[in-house]
Amino acid sequence: MSDKRNDFIVGNNLALYGEKIILNLLNQSNVECYLSTYKRASAFSKVYEMMPDFWEHQCNRIKEYADGKQDNKARYLIADKMSLQGVGYIELDYGNPEMPEVDIAMLEEYQGKGYAFEATKILFVNVFGNESIKCIVWNAFCSNKASCRIAEKLGGKGVERKNLVVEAMQAAGLKVNSADYKEAPATVAYEISKEIFMNKFCDRNYNKHDKNVQTIAGENTK
Repeated sequence: MSDKRNDFIVGNNLALYGEKIILNLLNQSNVECYLSTYKRASAFSKVYEMMPDFWEHQCNRIKEYADGKQDNKARYLIADKMSLQGVGYIELDYGNPEMPEVDIAMLEEYQGKGYAFEATKILFVNVFGNESIKCIVWNAFCSNKASCRIAEKLGGKGVERKNLVVEAMQAAGLKVNSADYKEAPATVAYEISKEIFMNKFCDRNYNKHDKNVQTIAGENTK
């Protein structure tokens, strides 16, 4: 297994290991696995099937990132530690460098097994080591009780409701009439503060003046 794992993470700038998962930064070595996992796991999977142009836009942006053309996002593949198969993904959008937004999705057969919580906790410990980040915003469909529970378990507090479906389609450059999507599933945004998270999951107390927290993910906030 060691040889296979070394091949899997070759070229990665980041590989984090948990009990169940390996978290890998997206690059050319895992882009095909990422795309396959992304399309199946995403909350927009059915939309991608109905709107090929929407999927093509997302696909091209992901491939460009893997080729080294970085944007405001940091993209990670979640792989099962034993099988090394892609089971989900995490994306952090640094449009606001102090408050990145997280998008995480797991394949259906791996939901409810602790993979998503472990992956986000491992990543957030590293991301919060970057001094400039004040909190991470977690968006969830209100109907997705599991996602809401994970956000709350990570220390998140619900602060806002919005329509992510419309925002995602507009970001893809599609012309969207918001009135046509009033019935789209409502979403809620949770703010996961750095101080609350670090005190909850690190071995020692953390405060905003503490500069000793180390990170290996901070380079992705540039």
